[in-house]
Amino acid sequence: MNLTSTIKNYADQIGGTFTEYDELKCIIVVPLKESRFQTVLAYTEKSKVSGKTRAVLISKVSDTINGVDTHELLKVHANFDFSKFIVEDGQLKVVATCLADSASEEEIKFMVQEVAQLADQYEYKLTGKDIH
Repeated sequence: MNLTSTIKNYADQIGGTFTEYDELKCIIVVPLKESRFQTVLAYTEKSKVSGKTRAVLISKVSDTINGVDTHELLKVHANFDFSKFIVEDGQLKVVATCLADSASEEEIKFMVQEVAQLADQYEYKLTGKDIH
């Protein structure tokens, strides 16, 4: 499966914006309800656990975790299908990963949509704004 090609096709299908950095990394801006948008970075990398190539879909929720109940986030992300919250460089993000060779295009599309919707939902809940 070619992640960049799949993301580009999905952007075309949903009226999103696609930007390619290289054959391993791209961005899709996903249109959401109420004229909102969420940016999702997609890339492939070698898994540190299995050594296989994995697809990573990630979106920023907040520039800081100050005032965020991280314990509560751990509880709620147990209900997500593919995604989870992470803290990276002091920022709160939503990420979904899968092994690139075994994921279908439909799964990747679902994961993009889930990451975008959850990041937007929690961004708005935490900041009251549409930032990312």
